[in-house]
Amino acid sequence: MQLSEYENMHAVETRHWWFRARLAVVTSVLDRYVPPGGRGLDCSCGTGMTLSALPKRVQIGADLSAQALKFARKRGLAKLVQADLTRLPLQSACLDLLTCLDTLEHIENDTGALAEVFRVLRPGGFALFTVPQHPALFSAHDRALHHVRRYRFEELRARVLGAGFEIVRLTPINCALLPVVALARVLSRGKEKESDTDKLPMAPVNAALFAVFALEKLLVGFSDLPFGVSLLCLAQKPAATLEPA
Repeated sequence: MQLSEYENMHAVETRHWWFRARLAVVTSVLDRYVPPGGRGLDCSCGTGMTLSALPKRVQIGADLSAQALKFARKRGLAKLVQADLTRLPLQSACLDLLTCLDTLEHIENDTGALAEVFRVLRPGGFALFTVPQHPALFSAHDRALHHVRRYRFEELRARVLGAGFEIVRLTPINCALLPVVALARVLSRGKEKESDTDKLPMAPVNAALFAVFALEKLLVGFSDLPFGVSLLCLAQKPAATLEPA
């Protein structure tokens, strides 16, 4: 991403429907399944919205971009590290929680990234991932966001289990907007498109989209959704895991 994109994201993400609603859904799942406290890392923290919103769960932020971390510091965040998710500068078994929101789809070696997440978690620790779903929806929007892939449900499940995790929850999210997104992607086929997640929609549109997506926070803590634009996976490192010598 360019400096201007991080600047725009920093300016709008606390008001943008997508970031706010995703945070509401993620928070609902964490509150239901993950005990508060402990040491947590928000990986690919960007400009710091999630990190600043969940101080009792994640205290450290990591991002590959020095530019993103510059804007995270403007939120008063100090525990930040520039790092690649496949090579975190952390000791093994040192975290109780790692959040990784819309990050795996950017990484060619997502299997290596999952193995690294597994390494830094303590036995019994949790990892929460969100990723875009449905390869058929891959479009210029994904290319503008530098996505390598969109995931199938079973594909993400297999990779998380293959890394050694147990799956606590795996559910589609952003359910109601899937038909709208699918239509928009079909209509935009063959057209170049810039990322629009750093731009704030008109206030009524922004409010309506937030209300629709954020409503899922009342559902995902208790029930899987039938379909959605994205996937949410809460995984746990087995408590009896033997660490390598």
